[in-house]
Amino acid sequence: MRAQQLRQWWLKHVGSAWRRRFIAMSPGALARALAPVLLLAGAGLAYGYHLGREPLAASEAYSALAAAQPTITQVAHSALTLDPGKPVLYHLMLHWFCRWAGLSEAGLRALSVIFGLASVYLVLALGEDLFGFEVGWCAAVLWAFNPLAVVFARWARMYSMLVAFALGHLLALQKVRRGAGSTMVLMAGVLGGAMLYVHFGAMLIVAADMVVIVREFRRDGRSRSWPAVAIAGVLFLPFVPVTIAQSRALLFGHWLDWLGVSKGSPVQMLLFGSATAAAALWLGLANPAAEERRERLQQCLVYAMVPMLALGAGSVLIRPMFEVRYVSPSFAVLAVIAAYFLDCGGPWLRNLGTVAVGALCVMLVPLCYRAPHDPWPAVAAKIAAAGNPAEPIFFEAGFFSANGAIDTGDDQGFSQGFFRVPFDYYFHRGNPRAVVPPSQPATARKLIEARLGEAGGAWLVSARKYPEAVAELPRGPHLRVDYAGRFSRILVSHVKLLAG
Repeated sequence: MRAQQLRQWWLKHVGSAWRRRFIAMSPGALARALAPVLLLAGAGLAYGYHLGREPLAASEAYSALAAAQPTITQVAHSALTLDPGKPVLYHLMLHWFCRWAGLSEAGLRALSVIFGLASVYLVLALGEDLFGFEVGWCAAVLWAFNPLAVVFARWARMYSMLVAFALGHLLALQKVRRGAGSTMVLMAGVLGGAMLYVHFGAMLIVAADMVVIVREFRRDGRSRSWPAVAIAGVLFLPFVPVTIAQSRALLFGHWLDWLGVSKGSPVQMLLFGSATAAAALWLGLANPAAEERRERLQQCLVYAMVPMLALGAGSVLIRPMFEVRYVSPSFAVLAVIAAYFLDCGGPWLRNLGTVAVGALCVMLVPLCYRAPHDPWPAVAAKIAAAGNPAEPIFFEAGFFSANGAIDTGDDQGFSQGFFRVPFDYYFHRGNPRAVVPPSQPATARKLIEARLGEAGGAWLVSARKYPEAVAELPRGPHLRVDYAGRFSRILVSHVKLLAG
């Protein structure tokens, strides 16, 4: 009875008010109200389609490992130990989210879908706040079905969260620059702090914040946004010692070897360093007296280009470090910039460009569903089919270089083997796991042969090329390699001890 009364009250007072407001809307206002809903619905379908169909990539399995830990202390330890450069906020939120969604492939990726949709809305809101609804709508369409946005939203990693927090931080800062009160300053600072706790790439957004602050002082003699940036920095202070230690490991250890190891020549350093410095000076100091709309464009250019210039310069001067996902928020801002320039050509060009580019991106979406994944279920099924739970399974320790081989450096990373985590996600039998050292085939042969007598056979899961992987297997008349199969980049080998 009570529920029926509440329903009648809602229909009489609230529901009728909404109906009257809906009927009273002009066609333009109605389109503005419905357009974001329809866009988010379309993006949701694109992001969620067959979300759990593909197996986890190796990096996603490390997210799953952290999320599956029983306590938040263990979640943080797993993230900091095995995922340097990515502070703990994403892993903690995934841990709590998966208590409800589960640890399936779809459950692990669903959190990224949520932040991906939030990013679409925030691109729209940022573009509208800076340049008007039409530019915001155009930018949101360009970003929603962009292959980068689709991949990030379907990936059990922290990049869609990074984009969402960064866009929220920029939107709040823009409101602060227009005179919003202390609540918005606090919100901008908290979102900036949260962004820093998601990925080290967020520090590049803070660097862009500093360039914009310089522009504010040159333009107005003061800065409204610096307190929010200061709040973000203060919130991140407890993590600074970890950041310094991990940054040294990333830049001067072997954690980034998968991007390559060589830096630029002296000539390249000089030319690229000079060009980067000139571009940074232009972004920070050019056109201090430009009209307001042009100044907002300049600020967008700062947020889009400063992170890319910083990683590009670091790649030439120190070591390779540029990766698109590390500057993912900048690409979302580029969608706003592209929409601005389309709008400069008038409504016809803006609308035609939005439809054309949006349609092209929609056509490319199916390609995102076919992104290559390591076939770990097939690897697990092959070893499980052997039916001998006593046979040990060996993995290679160490880091990965650009060509997929294990690094030869003395710094031993992934002491249990990089591929053991994705393998264990799909293989649940009791076979003992073991590890062989990187680039030491003689030692690997001895370790594997020493375990052969226990079960009569052993498996090796390798990322190396075939000749290099075979060199790690023991040999002799009493042994036989009776299986060697390639699963994408993974080579699975089985060596058997002959009877007699």
